[in-house]
Amino acid sequence: MSRKLFAFILTAAAALTLCGCSGWFNKEYLSVKDYVPPAQENYNSKDKINVRNFSGLRQALLRFAYAGESQGRIVFDASYDGDPLEDLASACWQVRTQDALCAYCVENIAYELTKIVTTDEATVYFSYSSFCESADNIVHLPFSYGVESTLLETLENRDRKLVVLVASSSYTAEDIEVLLTKVYRENPTLVPREPKASVNMYSGTGSQRLYEISINYGLTAEEMEQRMAALRAVDAFSGMDTESLSDGQRALAACQYLMDNCQLSTAAADNTAYSALVNHLANSEGIAFAYTELCRQMKLECSIVYGQRQWQDRCWNIVRIDGNCYHVDVYECINSGLEGSFMVNDEDFWGNYRWDVASYPRCTGELSYKELMN
Repeated sequence: MSRKLFAFILTAAAALTLCGCSGWFNKEYLSVKDYVPPAQENYNSKDKINVRNFSGLRQALLRFAYAGESQGRIVFDASYDGDPLEDLASACWQVRTQDALCAYCVENIAYELTKIVTTDEATVYFSYSSFCESADNIVHLPFSYGVESTLLETLENRDRKLVVLVASSSYTAEDIEVLLTKVYRENPTLVPREPKASVNMYSGTGSQRLYEISINYGLTAEEMEQRMAALRAVDAFSGMDTESLSDGQRALAACQYLMDNCQLSTAAADNTAYSALVNHLANSEGIAFAYTELCRQMKLECSIVYGQRQWQDRCWNIVRIDGNCYHVDVYECINSGLEGSFMVNDEDFWGNYRWDVASYPRCTGELSYKELMN
């Protein structure tokens, strides 16, 4: 190498400052060096991604990160539109901060830029946060409407951690917590106690969101299995020919089972279907959850209502019978009998009860429990 060329290389090298993909990521670095042909080429051409512009460069970095690669090689086309050195720094920063998955998983990006005659080649190194889930365990959804069914599956498996990447979502972290509660209340025997969610949200460009959801069941895995086994062992309608019963008779049979097998409680802890069906002691929420499950076994549509009775908080149910909806307060049935509490429409129920009428189906049925007894 001539002295003039050697001096030129030293001058060019001195002009470059070692830095990361972004100045405030202090673990990242950059080195620029002359090309030295390796003794043996270890990379197949398929390991390299050729880029022609900044957009392609950014997509190449995302491709490596989404695949969980620890390193990747990028070749800048001879006609690359831009400055490889400046664009690498900018692309790394954008990938690291403006993509939800990378904000969650990627702890650090570093790279080496090598000059090869008229083209540049970069080797990019990725390190990942120890707390992030592996790529195989992250659920990818195009829209937020799939989150609810994903949470349902999580409760069915009694998983304690869920990471969901949604390409387009308007849900906040608080919305996810509320949605988990909704899923539980519609399926109160999936787990023996109401789960509580802790959600960390990572945002990308546009409406891309990643939700890291930790679920606390308040029980050990062994306690969960023991309680689930006890719930599965409950056979409320053993020996009963339920197929021959009308909808109204099925709704009455479910109510009668709880009237015969559950005592009333006002304790906040007695608020689960497990409390009512296994411990045989529950407050109005626990009894309403148990009634929801028994109606499900009877193939009846049933939901829980949160409202008030005589200005005191109370839970009860709305059940669909022969196409019409009715109020059923099993807690009050146990306390004072069926009349006025079983199969009641909105007009007759409103005197003692208050609820958010916009949030629940209208109850307009005209049958009464007395007609079922005939």
